[in-house]
Amino acid sequence: MKTRIRPRLGTLLRTLPRILPAALVLLAGCAEPAVRAGPDAQEISPRADYAAAAEKLAAFIEHEMADKELPALSVVLVDDQEIVWARGFGWADPVDSVPATAATIYRVGSVSKLFTDLAVMQLVERGELDLDVPVSRYLPEFRPRGYDEAPTLRQLTSHRSGLVREPPVGHYFDDTSPSLAATVRSLDETSRVYEPETETKYSNAGIAVVGYVLEETRGESFAEYLERTVLQPLGMDHSSFEPRPDIVAGLARARMWSYDGRTFEAPTFELGMAPAGSMYAPVTDLGRFLKALFAGGQGERGRVVSERTLNDMLTPQFAPLGADTGYGIGFSIGKLDGHRYAGHGGAIYGFATQLGFLPELDLGAAAVTTMDVANTVTDRVTDYALRLMLAARAGEPLPDAVTTGPV
Repeated sequence: MKTRIRPRLGTLLRTLPRILPAALVLLAGCAEPAVRAGPDAQEISPRADYAAAAEKLAAFIEHEMADKELPALSVVLVDDQEIVWARGFGWADPVDSVPATAATIYRVGSVSKLFTDLAVMQLVERGELDLDVPVSRYLPEFRPRGYDEAPTLRQLTSHRSGLVREPPVGHYFDDTSPSLAATVRSLDETSRVYEPETETKYSNAGIAVVGYVLEETRGESFAEYLERTVLQPLGMDHSSFEPRPDIVAGLARARMWSYDGRTFEAPTFELGMAPAGSMYAPVTDLGRFLKALFAGGQGERGRVVSERTLNDMLTPQFAPLGADTGYGIGFSIGKLDGHRYAGHGGAIYGFATQLGFLPELDLGAAAVTTMDVANTVTDRVTDYALRLMLAARAGEPLPDAVTTGPV
């Protein structure tokens, strides 16, 4: 990564007002214990029992950023009901020398799907939606070709509907930012790829349909409904499914790369399939989400779903009894070093995200970076974070990071 003198000087100047008072206190011999910052701070210092783990993880992140020339990366670690470390690395805005912090806002891509599915499951709990009836009950005009009857919400949320991956309108490359209604209507031009429940076929289009069910049955825009019923109860005040002015003001600048070495600023248009990938969030808000998962669905300001519903979402769907891998309702389910693992990744123009957690152990982590399709890095950061946390909690030697070398 090229050295930039201006940002480093800017960081020094911004840091001096904090460094000098601390130095004077130490010289006076009356230093007080450090106080960990609150959940909306620019940085949350590591809890004492995770300090060594945070140091190793920071070194790994800095290596990966230098090796892959990533502009910015933010990370959060959660142990049960506490964010035990959150920090940003690099530059949220390299042009204006704005450092990345724990409060930097990112586009988190397909991690959005988890929140859309939570909103659906709230209504399933209340008996207002049924997971196992054709969605044509809620969307009578939804008629993609090849189906004897429309797929169900359960099939759509677990990627077993057989629907195409991208809708003809509002897809990943459609920069016209069409409405959710127009996006879902365009699916009538498509044909079924698989018989429902026979194959796992990841589908952004399917989650667009799920979000449109919410919009149509609630009589409220999808973004407003999600903010009111999911994000606000979780305490995710700095997150949104639409680019509000305060969101845009804190959003990191993201970069696209090409095979010939050129990079350019990422486009910022909204996807027509917003429920599948258009959420904005800082890692501290993703930490609040993890805390709610560990609390059985209880957010900072109210319950989002019941613990029973959450357990259903974390169970592989259309799988043999006892299966421990596959898709639950929204969540990808697997294993990490023998422990049950759940989470989701996200990729949208210039941003790569991974959120992962160990449900039985109440340990979780999330990482976001500002380089297109850098998901191998955020995956590795999150996995290494969980391994470090496991070792720290058990009082075992912390594992070393595995880094790549030239071929």
